[in-house]
Amino acid sequence: MDSDPTSSIKSWLKHLLLLVVILFAADALIVAYFRGFRVEIAGHVIRSATIEFPVVGFLVSLLLLFLVQGKWTETCLLVGSLGFSALLGEGMLHVIDHPWSKPVLKTWLEPVPLLGFRLPLNFEGRGIVDEYIKTNSQGLRDVEHSWKKEEGTVRILGLGDSFTFGWGVKLEESFLKQLEKQLAQETGRKAETINAGVPGYGLNHYYIYLKNIGIKFQPDIIVISYFVDDLPISLKEELAPYEENFPDRLQYKGGLWHRSRFYNFITSAAAVIRVRNHATAVDHMRIMKVRREAWARYDHPLIKNADEGTNERIMLLEEYLTRFKSLADGVHARLVIMFIPDISHLNHPEYQHINGVLKRLTTQYDIPFVDMTPIFESSNDLSTYYLFPKDAHTNVKGHETMASALTELICKDALSHLSCRGEGLGVAVRSPARSDTAVHN
Repeated sequence: MDSDPTSSIKSWLKHLLLLVVILFAADALIVAYFRGFRVEIAGHVIRSATIEFPVVGFLVSLLLLFLVQGKWTETCLLVGSLGFSALLGEGMLHVIDHPWSKPVLKTWLEPVPLLGFRLPLNFEGRGIVDEYIKTNSQGLRDVEHSWKKEEGTVRILGLGDSFTFGWGVKLEESFLKQLEKQLAQETGRKAETINAGVPGYGLNHYYIYLKNIGIKFQPDIIVISYFVDDLPISLKEELAPYEENFPDRLQYKGGLWHRSRFYNFITSAAAVIRVRNHATAVDHMRIMKVRREAWARYDHPLIKNADEGTNERIMLLEEYLTRFKSLADGVHARLVIMFIPDISHLNHPEYQHINGVLKRLTTQYDIPFVDMTPIFESSNDLSTYYLFPKDAHTNVKGHETMASALTELICKDALSHLSCRGEGLGVAVRSPARSDTAVHN
């Protein structure tokens, strides 16, 4: 007697769905606890590094499996349990006020005249690498600062990009806030740092901000943190709003769902896992050779001596430095430059042409300069100073080391007019093999 074809199909579908459920569950566990996986088969790369797809796939395939098996009670229980858990979580998160339950912006950069874009004013939420972000009324990731400096205070204005901003670390862990503490200890005077770092900023932004806004803070010291891609194509006095770059302006992720604490929490948790598994998902994080080759395709950062238009680029950089120094001198402030290398350029001198250019120009114009390259090269472990492998920005140790290098540089600079005790200077700021190139003034 022939078997019922409908039963055979149903049985086959049950086994298939059971296999899919197991595979999705295994994928979710690997992503959550083992940074995902990357498999190359016949030249094709298969990756899994995000948690959303396997979790949704697991729940949907499990529901389908129950339905195919006719388990209506189990299906209702599963749906009811998920709904109850969401409601319970919503209530608890309103009480706990967990940082992950804060609304998440699609981008927390907004287009504005003059600077092109800035951080939003009075924003509070989660950053890209799970750092807590809170901006003040002036659009800075910092506490409130008055324009008038308190008498007896050493005020330092920090200009830079995401490294200065403190990408991936807490505000108090950023090098400017650690510099504030270290200088206060060394000088016995109150120190105040103003963090004007914004992810994506370059020399044009630093110059425009300093000229139009920064000098109003009456800084005693101006620290410019130079990253390898900071040099633009041309010098401009103002930038048009970056409407095309940030078309969403300050729209929240999830639309109206951003009002749900539970939605924000699971979105944030998924983002944390995604960032942690970055090296699995992106080759230029995991393979430094790939990252260096990507940098080599840039046409203007002066990282290699053979860059086209090298002399013109150097002249443009020189123009920036002279203008920065003129603005600093105009408010009787001391200009300081710190160079921060990309993680892939460490121990690769062929990618360090910009280091020598900066050293020569800062020496020529009597600008205190510290190159973090030889300092960071003192460790062969990339995770010593960087967030590697989840990100290429500096970690807490990296920020602490940059603060120490700046403290030493500022204290050694006679024109800074600071009397330092000399206690604790030079901690972890020099590479024994290349200490002569790390700091000069």
